[in-house]
Amino acid sequence: MRVALLLPGLLLSLGLFAGCSKDAPAPTPTPTPEAAQAPAEPKTENTTPKTLEKKQYGAPITEAKTTALTELLSEPAKYNGQTLRTEGVVTAVCKSMGCWMEIGDSKGTAHIKMAGHSFFVPKEASGHRAVVQGKMLGAADEGGSCGAKDGCRDEHEKESGKVAKLEFEATGVEFID
Repeated sequence: MRVALLLPGLLLSLGLFAGCSKDAPAPTPTPTPEAAQAPAEPKTENTTPKTLEKKQYGAPITEAKTTALTELLSEPAKYNGQTLRTEGVVTAVCKSMGCWMEIGDSKGTAHIKMAGHSFFVPKEASGHRAVVQGKMLGAADEGGSCGAKDGCRDEHEKESGKVAKLEFEATGVEFID
């Protein structure tokens, strides 16, 4: 019984001495479970948005005139129900499937729904500049810009930290950066 207990220790000792030989290659360390669970070094936040593989989603943008987001924000009733083109920087995107996004500038934001879920934008589109064509749905309701039926009210408020001021139903989105 003692031999059975001593044999693994003896073999281990011989292996350690052989590993110290100048001629033998250095042993590769085997990660321990503790090392595998250790937290990685903190990552520095990269402000450069990820490159998007595709730039056009949904129908092509055919409207020639761009209506500034600031203009839409200042007079939403004037544009309610109209099909138009606007642009802004993407500030938030649905992390579930890309079925909505928000674009904004220093004056405010617009909540963009993809028309009838007929297309989706990349979940990593935040930070990119987007041109959007679609129907202006008007000012957002006071409870939030996304109805309960969409299942995204809480998600987009958490993502962006604020409630969008306008609602827009996009038929096409193009990323221009």
